[in-house]
Amino acid sequence: MATPTTPLGGASPSGRVLGPALDRIIKNAAWRKHSALVAAAKAALDLLSSSPEYPSPDPTSPQSSPLLGLPSAAADASLHALLLALESASPKVADPALDCVTKLLYHRLLLGDLGCAGAGDDPSSPTSRLLNAVLTCGALSDDAMELATLRVIVAAARCPTVAIRGEGLGQVLKTCYNIYLSSSSGANQLCAKLALAQVLVIVFARVEVDSMDVRVRTVSITDMLDVSDRNLNDSSIVQVAQGFINEAMEGSDAPEPGSHLEPTEVDGKEDVGMSKTREDGLALFKNLCKLSMKFSTPDNPEDQMLLRGKVLSLELLKMVIDNAGPFWRTNEKYDPIPVVVSSFVDFNYLSINFIELQLFGT
Repeated sequence: MATPTTPLGGASPSGRVLGPALDRIIKNAAWRKHSALVAAAKAALDLLSSSPEYPSPDPTSPQSSPLLGLPSAAADASLHALLLALESASPKVADPALDCVTKLLYHRLLLGDLGCAGAGDDPSSPTSRLLNAVLTCGALSDDAMELATLRVIVAAARCPTVAIRGEGLGQVLKTCYNIYLSSSSGANQLCAKLALAQVLVIVFARVEVDSMDVRVRTVSITDMLDVSDRNLNDSSIVQVAQGFINEAMEGSDAPEPGSHLEPTEVDGKEDVGMSKTREDGLALFKNLCKLSMKFSTPDNPEDQMLLRGKVLSLELLKMVIDNAGPFWRTNEKYDPIPVVVSSFVDFNYLSINFIELQLFGT
């Protein structure tokens, strides 16, 4: 328990973020329904309060604590409690957990890989499950949960002390797409669009310099070209969405406690020397291309949701290509020429087609 001189959760940087969040989770939980969660949160609080401040872990060591300033036992217990809260499907319980993960990322207190699916990773470890649990909250059909999920996504993409690898990046892409296409809130749809654009800006800035720690611009609504998006005609929605991404990126380049991850080379690849950072960028680009090439079914040839998704993909592809740097333009694995040609043709066709659907209906 906290004393008058010791903050709830202990004196470590991570503990000062975790303590209040775990306390909120306990207070918001239904004690019978979430008994296991309450017990886990209390156990984590006890460990945090009794743990001395731990030396900063080495991010390159597989045995390091995943949370800055905490011993592994306290870190794993805290992440386990957060996972139970995220997996509860209860917005009241998941909200403080999402807010906590955002703060841990913002202050560079969470370390390691998120959503890794490599053969050497333990799928039962808290860090391996954390990203998936966060993204699941975006599918609860709750406006507040959608925005909280998007905040975590932007924070995770921006944080240089964690890496979202391979399939994890693909799941981030799909989550933003799903919120954009299916949210009942027009503001959330536009926030998802800007969040996805911001993730792409960050990923490809890292590809250029082959480093996790980069300075990037905050995306603007003016980067979005799809004039058929009715949300862009509502000034209040535009203002909310731009405010959301500005707040999510505020102060994100300020020095923070954690050390950023260095790029590592990909083992067993023909392209010797290409780091995982660049391989992940290539995989994300391919996923974006696949989404832009989805075709409608014969039963529903003018599927409006599919068309919106294709137009979004082509918008984002054009943004990536327009802002591509020297490495991206000269590396043969990133050859954008076929995509550029098809994108411009398809973008013009789909934009006109979609505008007609909005004006005349089908």
